[in-house]
Amino acid sequence: MRKILILIFSALTFLPSYGKVQLYLGLRGGAGVMLTNDQVKNLTTSSGFVNATRNTSTWSIHGKAEALIGFGRLRLGYQFLANFSQNAASTTAYAPAIDNNQNTTYFNNSKTVLLGQYFLAEVAVIKLPHFELAPGIALGSFTGYKVDNTTGDRVALSTTTHHRFSVGAELNFEFKFGRWTFLASPNYYLFGLQDKSNGDWREYQHFIGADLGFRVNLLKP
Repeated sequence: MRKILILIFSALTFLPSYGKVQLYLGLRGGAGVMLTNDQVKNLTTSSGFVNATRNTSTWSIHGKAEALIGFGRLRLGYQFLANFSQNAASTTAYAPAIDNNQNTTYFNNSKTVLLGQYFLAEVAVIKLPHFELAPGIALGSFTGYKVDNTTGDRVALSTTTHHRFSVGAELNFEFKFGRWTFLASPNYYLFGLQDKSNGDWREYQHFIGADLGFRVNLLKP
């Protein structure tokens, strides 16, 4: 988070010296599929589970808020993402009883809320009077929590996991009318994390979907 704020402050400081600057504030919402890959080694449970991988998929929705500054075709800024997904695996749970001191990530039937913060960079590769095509990348980290649908237990990811990182890529189709920009954006986000108590356990979640939204340029005359 500190590095993201430093990058944004640096851009706010230096870009105005090069010419006209835009300041965009925006909101978006979207939906897609969340693909989850669990990789576990050397973990013994009441079911005798030792080594395994598991792949599941479920629907997912998200909302985004963002603030960017732009000069010409380049935009840099901050993005906040809230993602919700619900996993209901058909197989028997392969972990022992779960509580706040154990691995919430082994829930087979759970709700997951991911809260990500990103440094966002975009470049308009096509720039027309009322249309722009702008691919973007997002780099950051995330927190959140999981809720066991069976027991109702809720555990924050910060209590059981670390090394949480996230990257994203999006392709923005932008329709511009005065101060307002309306967006349609297919996108992909990767969420990776590691268990605190078992260095051989990792989880990777892949969001593939699209969102719709708008931005307003506060500095446009």
